This record gives sequence, C-alpha cells and structure tokens, in this order.
Amino acid sequence: MWRRIALFGGCLFLAVAVFGSIKAYSAKVKDADLSKTTPILLVHGTHGTENSFNGMISRMIATYGHSSDKVIITVKKDGTLVYDGTLSDKSKNPFIQVVFENNDAPIDQEAKWVDAVIKDIQNKYNVTQFDAIGHSNGGLALTTYAEKLADDAAPVMEKLVVIGTPFNDLDEEDNAATADFIDVANRTEALQDYIANNGKLDSKLQVLSIAGDLDDNQVSDGVVPVQSALSSRLIFANQVASYSEKIVTGSNAQHSDLHENTAVDAIIANFIY
Repeated sequence: MWRRIALFGGCLFLAVAVFGSIKAYSAKVKDADLSKTTPILLVHGTHGTENSFNGMISRMIATYGHSSDKVIITVKKDGTLVYDGTLSDKSKNPFIQVVFENNDAPIDQEAKWVDAVIKDIQNKYNVTQFDAIGHSNGGLALTTYAEKLADDAAPVMEKLVVIGTPFNDLDEEDNAATADFIDVANRTEALQDYIANNGKLDSKLQVLSIAGDLDDNQVSDGVVPVQSALSSRLIFANQVASYSEKIVTGSNAQHSDLHENTAVDAIIANFIY
C-alpha cells in the first residue's frame, strides 16, 4: 500500500514538473508576430465593460473587411493581464480590446494600465506600431499615456481616435454651447495639464476627435459638452502631424450610443484604414 502511494506521489511530482515546465516555456513563446500589421487598441470609458466595443468591432470587421480577429485583455485590479482570444501571424489589423476590472479608476491609473498592456503586446505579439480608439474617459487615458508614458522603446501610436472625450470636464459653465471657438469658456485644471504637456506628443501622430451633438444645438451628447470634446483642438492642433474633428448629430449621438453609431463607424474606418 505504501509503495503504491509512494509511486503515485512520484508520478504526480513528475507530472507537475513536466507540465509546470511546459507552462513556463509556453509563456515565453509569442502567440503571433504582428510586426507587419497595425493592431487597433480600444479603451472604454468609465463603467465600461467588454461589451462596450463588441458591437463596433463586429460591425467594422463585417462591413469594411480591413480587420480580422480580436483579443480582449482584462486588466485585473492588481494589474494582472488576462487574455481572451487568439491572434495569429495572419491576423490583419486585429482589434485588441482593453477592459479594466476596476472601471472607475483615476485616469492616471488607467494610463499606467494602458502602458502595461502596450508593453505586454509588444513582447507577446512583437507589435511595433498600433492605432488607438478611446471612448469618453478612455480617450483621456490614451492621451495621458501619449503625453506622459510613451517612450522611444514603445510601439508607435500612429493614429488616435477620441470619441466623446471630456477634455474640459462636464460642466456647461466651463463649456459654451458652440463648436466654433478659439478657446473654451473656462479651462479646467485637467485641460491646462494636457495643454502643458502636449509638447511631449509624437509629432507624427494623427488624431481624430469625434463629438456627439444630441439635439443639433452644439450643447452636448447628453453627458459631455461639445466644446469639452472639441477642446482636443487646444491639445493636438499644431502639435501632431494631423488633427481633424467630426460632429455626429441626432438621437444616436447620445454619449453611450456613440460607439454603437454606424455613422461613427464610417468616420473611424475612413480615418483608420
């Protein structure tokens, strides 16, 4: 009896040793080589989930045919990255969706998580360049990353799309009801910080800012004032290779619906592809 237990224990130890070594080895093997394509990184806004960009990703793949495959990277509260999905060497402009388990974290923390994801996909997939799309505060996290955390060793962010991003916060008193402005009604501390650091942006970056105008009166998308979203011009214009703006109007321009709007899909596809 004892011999059988000892034998079983020895076999179990051997199995753990073998499979443990396989797991460790597999972790070092790149899942795919994406060095010859441009992945598209997506970052949701506050309280967003993996469902935030699911619809847009599916529509973009089906409608435009310039992207294939997607992977979801969940950033756990302790910073651990969990991958769901598989990419291959044949993946074309694949979508890499970033999901924060703590989806109400400060922007600076989200930017650090974005930085961790970018470094990980550089190692895992040999990513050398990428495009990025951020909805709402996801656009702030990407902008903070671009200004404060990106370095010469990191993959190059070639194009950035910000959708309904509150660069000058949400107060209508700080944001007049007009899209035709040289400056906002009042610069918030956050906007001033973005402007102060815009000299650190990559001069080759291309930026598209999309604002929602729910009632076609240049007030807001129901959450973010149009002027706040378009105060991106004070940050990016004359600092990057190209900067453009689009205003989407109508009932589908509501803040949470912007990434479910096919007009927004088309604007992004025209810019990204």
